[in-house]
Amino acid sequence: MPWNDNQGGGGGGPWGSGGNNNNGQNPWGQRPQGGGGPDGPDLDEVVRDMQRKIRGMFGGGGGSGKDGGSGGGKGAGAFGFGLILLILVGVWFIMPGSGWYQVGPNQAGVVLRFGEYSRTTTPGFHFKLPSPIETVMLPEVTTTNSITIGQGPAGQMLTRDENIVDIDFAVQWRVDLGYQEGVRDFLFNVRDPEGTVADVAESAMREVVGTSDLQFIITEGRAEVSRQTREILQETLNEYEAGIEILQVNLRNAQPPERVIDAFRGVDIAQQEAERAQLNATAHANRVIPEARGVAAQLTQQAEAYRDSVIAEAQGNADRFVAIYEEYARAPDVTRRRMYLETMERVLGSSELIILDGEAGALPYLPLDQLGQNRVRTQGGNQ
Repeated sequence: MPWNDNQGGGGGGPWGSGGNNNNGQNPWGQRPQGGGGPDGPDLDEVVRDMQRKIRGMFGGGGGSGKDGGSGGGKGAGAFGFGLILLILVGVWFIMPGSGWYQVGPNQAGVVLRFGEYSRTTTPGFHFKLPSPIETVMLPEVTTTNSITIGQGPAGQMLTRDENIVDIDFAVQWRVDLGYQEGVRDFLFNVRDPEGTVADVAESAMREVVGTSDLQFIITEGRAEVSRQTREILQETLNEYEAGIEILQVNLRNAQPPERVIDAFRGVDIAQQEAERAQLNATAHANRVIPEARGVAAQLTQQAEAYRDSVIAEAQGNADRFVAIYEEYARAPDVTRRRMYLETMERVLGSSELIILDGEAGALPYLPLDQLGQNRVRTQGGNQ
């Protein structure tokens, strides 16, 4: 065995006191140098030795002897405790969920300090005080939520004209990011956001339906009913400070109860036929009225042209009369003779009457009836 290989001696073994075994140098029986009783090593000396080594590692000095070693050991112990504490604090800050956190692109970071709201952070990496001083909530704020209201008895509403209508509509909403504290209000002011939206939406729809007639709701008033419902719903949620934004209200179905639906369908068909007849009449008017206006404009232009021609002709006759009068004033006889001859030429030129001068004597035979026709033909060709 290794504890009795050299210089055979007594059989102290590994737990022996030494004796002659290995000259007292076996590893279990050797007493430490520099102190110690017969029962084992001196623990105080071991601690002082460790303190001296720690001071050597951190560059600390210490005096000799028990007092110096003990004072240096206390300083090194405090320094080591501070270093360990610093490392623990650093690890505390670096660990996920303690010192830093990440906010997703569709999330908002709501930081609570000792359970009370502190701030809201945007997407990205952010730091906070370690838990449990500060904790963070990461709700999704960009998701569009939809809820359907009106299926079953809840969809039967009373109109202003005391008729019952079956209403089925959908509401789209999300967290209101239009102001800074919208996410905080959404998380802490309303316990059940979906139920709140449903209740307020039904109340708003009943208010709008109760102030409208049935015929208006089931025909041309669908868009107006949806718009008014959305406005009332949003105003009410703003009063609650719910942090909810209403995106749209869609009126999917609006019809009378089944027992009277056939009669209302007949009314609806009649209304559509009336609208169709009105559109046809409007199209006919749009076609006929322009034609009548064109004819009227044409007649007006023709009348104006006739008026202008008559006025021009009368003006020309007047001017000619004035000119003749001026000539007559200068030479009455000549002018009178000229007027007589021109008048006789104009009158007799288109007449079949032939005048023969009796003093001319015997005349050769002439076709007198054809002579007049040739004369008329010649005058027509000259014109």
